[in-house]
Amino acid sequence: MARNRKRGRRGNGDGGHREDRQERDDAGPSQTRSLQHQPQSSQSHVRSRDAGNGSSAARDVSVTRSSSFQTSNHPAFDRLPPFVQELLTVLDASGPPKLDEDLLHDLYLHHISEKTSDPYSPSSDALTRVKDPLSSAIFGEKLSLRTQGNSLSNSRKENAPTDDADPKSESLMPTTSTPSLDQFLQEISALLRERNGVKLASYLLIEPPYPAAYEALIDDIKQNYAKDNGHALENKLKAALPEARDGLDGTPWSAFTTVMITYFGFLRDVDIESLLHTYRLLSNLVSKCNSALKHASMGAIILPTVVAYSRVFARLAAGLEKQPELIAHEQPRTTEGEGARETLSEKAANVMRQALVLCLKDKSPAIDKPQGKQIGIYAIANICLKILFNCHKIKGAETIIASIQENSPPLELFPASERVTYLYYVGRYWYIRREPYPGLLALETAYRQCRAVDIKQRRLILIFLMAASLCLGRFPSQQLYSRPEAEGLAEKFQPICQAIAKGDLTAYRQAVDWDNPNTAWFLHYRIFIQLRTFCELLIQRSLIRKTFLLCGDPGDAEARKAPTLNFKDVHTVMSFLESRALVSKERQAPMSGQHATSSIFGSQLPDPLKIFVHPEFEGIVDPKDRKPREITGFEIESTMSGLIAQGFLNGFLSHRQQKFAIQGAVKKGALEAGFPTPWEAFCARMDDDVPGWVKK
Repeated sequence: MARNRKRGRRGNGDGGHREDRQERDDAGPSQTRSLQHQPQSSQSHVRSRDAGNGSSAARDVSVTRSSSFQTSNHPAFDRLPPFVQELLTVLDASGPPKLDEDLLHDLYLHHISEKTSDPYSPSSDALTRVKDPLSSAIFGEKLSLRTQGNSLSNSRKENAPTDDADPKSESLMPTTSTPSLDQFLQEISALLRERNGVKLASYLLIEPPYPAAYEALIDDIKQNYAKDNGHALENKLKAALPEARDGLDGTPWSAFTTVMITYFGFLRDVDIESLLHTYRLLSNLVSKCNSALKHASMGAIILPTVVAYSRVFARLAAGLEKQPELIAHEQPRTTEGEGARETLSEKAANVMRQALVLCLKDKSPAIDKPQGKQIGIYAIANICLKILFNCHKIKGAETIIASIQENSPPLELFPASERVTYLYYVGRYWYIRREPYPGLLALETAYRQCRAVDIKQRRLILIFLMAASLCLGRFPSQQLYSRPEAEGLAEKFQPICQAIAKGDLTAYRQAVDWDNPNTAWFLHYRIFIQLRTFCELLIQRSLIRKTFLLCGDPGDAEARKAPTLNFKDVHTVMSFLESRALVSKERQAPMSGQHATSSIFGSQLPDPLKIFVHPEFEGIVDPKDRKPREITGFEIESTMSGLIAQGFLNGFLSHRQQKFAIQGAVKKGALEAGFPTPWEAFCARMDDDVPGWVKK
């Protein structure tokens, strides 16, 4: 039969189609339609690939197209398999040129009829084999004229729909020629079929400068799809993206079509000179992406795009916060009782938090690595935490950390960069909450896992790690100070460490004074208040230990007499050093050859006239009326009681005798038994569980 004969090049005359028409006659009289009896509206010279063998050899075909012909009107169309019908309908709707009757029948018979006994009822295997070459051939016919620069839109008018035309197909027919947009949508469609979310994110660019291809795309959108022409753009997207219209699993993904409409609107309307306008457009785009992320099976495809847009959104919000003159009218002042206003950064974080919630709801089993939307948990969480920490909204960070604790897979399954960043923010969170021990555990792990080449990131982690370590009585070593990321940090932290180690209350007060040159640096990183709070306990413990060395009773092991320390001695030392700390730096130097601590008990309190008064208060406060802060015996007893409760002192207090007695001195000695190392005391009463850090 003719269908089993190898097909050759089509001729230029009627004889070249004679046998083909005979084959159509064999299929049934109702399926024969002679091109000679149709009105000829135009002739076009088309180069078509031989899709049967996949080669790139081209053949010249003279195609005659009816002015009212649509693929769906061909008699053979209704007998095609449904997926082929859908394919041809979408191809027709995607733009010129239309497939003429003769070429449609020729392609169909060439790829299917030779493989089955009934050309209109092919087997599933035959359909599988023909799907790719058929679509390739048809796309080749459609794209060749466009890419070769045919002025098709000038020579061809839109065909008026016939009375028997399919209303659905008619609604999807394009009315404008947009070659750049069409090509872009074809590539997006292919990415959706491949479920390639990473590459999709690289296609949906939003940050200028744009490549030349995107400039052409933007021109197409501006010229043909203005703001008031959204319906036409929606119809075009529905026709060009069947994967979103119908869904890869049969469930429509209409939210992605909305994303693309919003994306094209962003490209059309964005003005980089107007940051606030750009913020609004991007906020809307991120919200639409969050809606598309909700799709059960296809939502994960847009996850990389959500992450990429969120990073840009966060930077834009932070930039606007630094230019309050641009957003003054957007954030009216709150009246009394209304509470703090919500900043643009907070609004951005709230938008991105919706995506985080969707990622946390994905309960796919994560054994060796996160699955589906879970992949974006820590990437999005880190962006939200960065925004919240920058605008000092720790309450919002608490909500995110608690949600991750309840719903996230183990942190160790995620990339190192996401682990390090998340642990850094968790450590900072617990440090700010005045829980330095869990903060130190998270920060130390982040520091160890951060690459040595990332000096900037390691330095940032190390600053908070050193602050947490000081609060716990663990001081940095000289080896740590010598690392590249620790350059200059010894000048900031070492004065505090030395004062605590020596029990020098005066030096400590100067190191943490508000007028100290380092205070502004501590405040910049928001670690100053915590240092003052926790290091106060450490300096008190060191001072009491130093007092015991000077005038404590060592006890008598044979007489079973415990070592003791009189409250009065502690009171004298603290009162003197507190008063001395108020004296100006120029007046507090000890006499030549005399050690400061050796003369404590024989000296008098400083003259109130010598007490330092800040220049701003000169003439307002009379130095004669200013007295050093009076420390009572009850305060000394209360301080020592608190240190015992926290494990910094080991012993008991005798209120009647006004003494502190050390326990366990027989086995360890008075100093070791009575004054445990602060770091060891913390470790003894704390566990290694860090809330917010999910482990296996």
